[in-house]
Amino acid sequence: LAGGATGMIGDPSGKSAERNLLTREQLSHNVASIKSQLARLLDFDAAGNPARLVDNADWTAPLSYLDFLRDVGKYFSLNVMLAKDSVRSRMEGDNGISYTEFSYQLLQAYDFYHLRNAHTCELQIGGSDQWGNITAGTDFIRKKLGVPAWGWTFPLITKSDGTKFGKTEGGAVWLDPKRTSPYK
Repeated sequence: LAGGATGMIGDPSGKSAERNLLTREQLSHNVASIKSQLARLLDFDAAGNPARLVDNADWTAPLSYLDFLRDVGKYFSLNVMLAKDSVRSRMEGDNGISYTEFSYQLLQAYDFYHLRNAHTCELQIGGSDQWGNITAGTDFIRKKLGVPAWGWTFPLITKSDGTKFGKTEGGAVWLDPKRTSPYK
């Protein structure tokens, strides 16, 4: 899954301040770059069962804001959303959290719902910092479709100071040798 839509918002998980927003052009470039990097590991042209890379902008962009509130937002409790670690830690911090980032968990949940509905995807895998977003999706799928969905998280690999590797935090390990030196 490429985040052509969610990349416009930015996930607040593990962040102390709001991310810089990317343009649609930057996001399109990133999606194309991700596919070319993954092509080194996955076969997108295999006969029978090729790898697929889908962009969440394809199903999110055509959805109107009012339709999103009605068809997605009504399934989420503010009490549950406010209790998520990613939200609570930001609200307790000096910078707070914007409505944009607060809504991120609904977008990720909608992605999982779409993948479950369109591609029978039953499992979402992510880092442990994604637990709240993943469970938002499993709960949404159960409520809206009445079928199970599952989440599986792995502990984050952290730097020596205990902070996570990441694009924003620095130290990200890229699949593209132009972005990550073999000597780092």
